[in-house]
Amino acid sequence: MAGVYIHVPFCYTRCSYCDFYKTTDQALKSNFISAICKEISLHPSFFSSQKIETIYLGGGTPSVLTIDELKIVFSALQNHIDLKSVTEITMEVNPDDVSENYIYDLQALGVNRISMGVQSFFDAHLRKMNRRHNSRQASRAVEIVQASGISNMSIDLIYGLPFMTNDEWKENVQTAIQLDVQHVSAYHLTIEKGTVYYDYLKKGKIKEVDEENSLIQYDYLKSSLLNAGYEAYEISNFSKPSYHSKHNSAYWTGELYLGLGPSAHSFDGKVRRWNVSDMETYYKGVMNGGTYWKDEKLTSFDRYNEIIMVGLRTEKGFEKAKLEVYFDDDLKAYFNTQVEKQVAEGGLVYHQGWYFIPDDKRFVTDAIIADLFFVEDDI
Repeated sequence: MAGVYIHVPFCYTRCSYCDFYKTTDQALKSNFISAICKEISLHPSFFSSQKIETIYLGGGTPSVLTIDELKIVFSALQNHIDLKSVTEITMEVNPDDVSENYIYDLQALGVNRISMGVQSFFDAHLRKMNRRHNSRQASRAVEIVQASGISNMSIDLIYGLPFMTNDEWKENVQTAIQLDVQHVSAYHLTIEKGTVYYDYLKKGKIKEVDEENSLIQYDYLKSSLLNAGYEAYEISNFSKPSYHSKHNSAYWTGELYLGLGPSAHSFDGKVRRWNVSDMETYYKGVMNGGTYWKDEKLTSFDRYNEIIMVGLRTEKGFEKAKLEVYFDDDLKAYFNTQVEKQVAEGGLVYHQGWYFIPDDKRFVTDAIIADLFFVEDDI
């Protein structure tokens, strides 16, 4: 099984926290559509050799594209994939792009899963994040999708915001539960270099939320969603039974995927490839036969680190046997030393061949992963 990811880099505005590649220059959309269709045609061997189970349109803001523009992209995909056989086709949308007609037209194209960037149900928060929707539009957009018959919907929320109280976060979580969506992705704010928030942080305009309050917010999120019938199948992702994101789950289990569009990543099992994060360079490269990507062949150490990194973010963890194929004697000794320490300290649990992080250590997942990582000086 394999997946296809399409990165749509367009946004109408730039959110204060976002460090994904994006552009607000809508005049570039025509070039983007042409290049995506051409890039699809450049990978016949991938489409002919793989059964495509998932397609994911992310961004950026894919819902900036009109239905007519999306029809062109889906038609190009249909030339290589029987879209009716694809299990999950997800599209990210912004709440204020949602209308009954738009959602019905997405369904007609084959979209059967919606991922909506809500982030917060407080207007004051949304303004400070430079989001272009308001809380009323967010709730209404959820209702429109639910009424359309699309029965697989995810919303994104952000916690750890400098200006959000714990009580406000609790209200956000409860609102999500009351809306009865199938999936919730909740991410702790990370202030990345190059964002507006990074500039604010350096100038002292905002402060990062301390670990104590971050943990309070995460614990409330998890306990509330579990009590409401959701499953915590990945550290930031919660779903009702049978509504895990198939596309994202494939990333975490090492499945193959093809990335299309500027900044998109691909993985064929041995080589990691990523497209350039620049629309002009991407367009010229695709259309003129030039190089618009870089790649690297993963070493056994790279694969070792990757299996640990993605595995421990999931509830299931990673299987020791899957790692052992990358062990030489030194790496095996290093691994055994590190995991024995984590098991003794309660950071890891070992059960029937699998290592996983227990619930009470989920918030320190990154530190546990870092402790198991191999770096050149460790051996």
